[in-house]
Order: sequence, then structure tokens, then C-alpha cells
Amino acid sequence: MKRYILSIFLLLTTGIVHAQTKTIAFDVNGLKVILRPTQKETISMSMFFRGGVMNGGANQAGLENLTLAALASAGTTRYSVNDYKELADEFGIDIAGAGSTDYGRVNMSCIDTYFEQGWKLFSDAISNPAFDPTEFQSVKEKTISAIYQLRSDPETRIEQMAMESLFKGSVYSADPMGTAERLATFTPDSARNYYKNVLLNKNKMFLVVAGNISRETLEKKIKEAFNGLPAKAYTAPLYTAPVLNTETVRIENRDIATNYISCVMNAPKMSSPDFPAFMVVVNVLSGNLHNELRNRLGLSYAPGATVEVQQIPYMSMFVSTTQPKKAFDAMLEVYSNIRAGQYGQRILDLIKRDYRSGYYRHQESSGAIVKSLGEAEILGGYALEEQLVEKFNNVTLEQMKGVFAKYLTGAIWLYLGDETLGRTAFQAK
Repeated sequence: MKRYILSIFLLLTTGIVHAQTKTIAFDVNGLKVILRPTQKETISMSMFFRGGVMNGGANQAGLENLTLAALASAGTTRYSVNDYKELADEFGIDIAGAGSTDYGRVNMSCIDTYFEQGWKLFSDAISNPAFDPTEFQSVKEKTISAIYQLRSDPETRIEQMAMESLFKGSVYSADPMGTAERLATFTPDSARNYYKNVLLNKNKMFLVVAGNISRETLEKKIKEAFNGLPAKAYTAPLYTAPVLNTETVRIENRDIATNYISCVMNAPKMSSPDFPAFMVVVNVLSGNLHNELRNRLGLSYAPGATVEVQQIPYMSMFVSTTQPKKAFDAMLEVYSNIRAGQYGQRILDLIKRDYRSGYYRHQESSGAIVKSLGEAEILGGYALEEQLVEKFNNVTLEQMKGVFAKYLTGAIWLYLGDETLGRTAFQAK
């Protein structure tokens, strides 16, 4: 379950820091490249693959994540698994791959002194992965173990319930890690064929780089390493957002000491003009939930609200508590107060002031820069990330009240824990 929106604060201050150096985008033999030059000692980069869980059907859920995780460690046609790992360890090169709901990516970071070595390993993994059977099996077993651990975690489970309930019947509801049962059926050939036939396509790939490197140097490296990447027809998936106009309740019984409640509601996309005002008002909601349920009533250690920023976004209020009925009633009261506009210009000015002062206190790593630029590109264009600071600073009270009423018209209430207590909490529903 997400913690309250302290990420908004980091997002804005990060954006201010990022704005110091202009990001540029260019094309190298059909591959889109996004570069933010920095003076940092670390160079980070990610090859992004568009589509995420929408790239395959239910039978392939988890295959993209497994493929990219194995690609980053299971050797290449040039380097054996042992050589690959030894070189990475020797030069402090960190390479990893993973899939998520909206995209997959392979990341590399190293200090700029060892960029040559890092680039060789990274580019060869992208162009010539070997999917060594022994290493692939090791990665698969670790992934299956992680799935079992996450399945037992109530915070992860209630997030899964949100996706399952909102996007029921759609591939978009699939867990990008898949299931242990499904992963057990995948082989090195499964990964090799998926990578070659589904992912390896310049039209659905793009490279994001942050570090002390020139465009000219990067272009030369890309031309040499990725000249043979195939370019195939690619049609982006269609994303249809569900519109919640009524309230429903889903209860899942689990024998745990603390019960979990989440209220899932609609939210605007990152590319929407409504996005900045919506994020700010949810930040206000989150702060009020925390103050009321934790500080004043002592009902929860981490109540709040957040926005899941993805191709089909949603907002959620959440609480973990031993007293579900009291917590539920308190959530409703706080929500009603925010919906009625019980906050003022002083709060908004305070938030904006904190964003500006955070400029000097918060610095992002090159890896975080790459991730935020890449996600923005997936969600509408990398420039969205650079425009956030100005847009957030222009948010008004009227906009906040308007977007709250516009998007929060219905809800799915999710409950994980003691079923009897849960039904009592929602008995008016």
C-alpha cells in the first residue's frame, strides 16, 4: 500500500533540480534517445520497452519481467555468465532488468570513469543476450520466491486487489510478476522468443541517459552497438479507463493482526491539464487523513492518500487499523471535509513554499532522473516531467476544488482482514 503523498514534495523539488540542465531528445538510426547532461560522477541509463503487461495475454503474465531480469544477468554471446558478473563486480557496474504494468526496462549505472566497461556490458546484453540455462533457472527461482513473499504481504495484496477490481477482465489487471505456477512453465527459449519477437523493436524502445556525457559521444556509441536493432510495426495499446459512478465493497478474509482498508477512485492522467491540481488536493487529503487518524485518534500508524500514476491512473485512500469501523467513519469525515473545500490559501502557499525551499535540500541520483524521464515519456512525453514545476506552482484553490468533484464520483472499497469486522465497518454500504 502506498504511503501518503510525500512523493509530491520530492517530485516538485526534483523537477526544479532537473530544470537546471535542459534535457534533449534525438534519433539515432530510428532509436529515440533522451539525454539529460549532468555534472554527476555517476552515469545512469535505461533501455525502456513500451507496453508492459499489455504486450501479452494472461498466459504470458510475468514472462516480460522474468525475461528482462534474466537478460541482465544470464550472459551474452560475447561474455559468459561468470565473465559478465566478474567484469560488473570489478568495475562497480550495476545492471538490472524488470517489467512493470506499463513498461519494461534494463538499467545500467556506473561511475563515469568506467563508462566504457559499463556500456560494453549494457549494450551487449540488449543486443546479444544468451539466456544461459543455469543462470536463467536461478533468476526464475528467485523471482518465484519473491512472488510467494509478496503474496503474504497484506500491503501488496490490497494493491493487487485494487488492480483486479478496477480492471477486472482486462489484461491491464495482470500482476507484472505473474504467478509462481505460470513462471514455473517458462524456459530460456520462452524468454529468448519473447525478447526477440515482442520486445526487440526500435519502434517500441527508447534509451534514457543521465550523466556527464556529450550527445556526440553517445550517438557514436549507439550507432556502433545498436545498428542491427530491428524496426517492426508497432501499434500502442488502447487504454480505456473505467469510470466509477457508484460505490462497491470487496472484502477478503485473512487472519492478520491489523486490518487494511483502501478506497479506490478515478484520477486524471499525467498528461491531463487536471493532473497538477489533482495531485495537490490529494496531498492535502493525505495530510488531513494522517493528522486525524494517526495523530488525533491513534487509529493507524500510516493512513493517507496517494495517486497511482500509470497509463490508467487511480487515487486511493488507505488505512491499516485494529478498529476498522472507527477508521472507516473517520476516513469518510476527512474526505467530506476536503470535498467541501475546508482548506485555504495558506495551506496551498505553504505547500508551494516547501517545494521551492526543497530545491536546496534535495538532490536526485542519475538513476532517479532516468526513471522519472522514462516514465514521463511512457505516459505522454518526457517534457511532462520538466513542466511539472511551473504547472504545480500555478495551481489555484478553485482548480483543486474542481478536479476533486470532477474525478471522485464513485469508489471501490477494499478490505483485507477479519471479515466480521469488515462487514460491520461497511454495514451502511
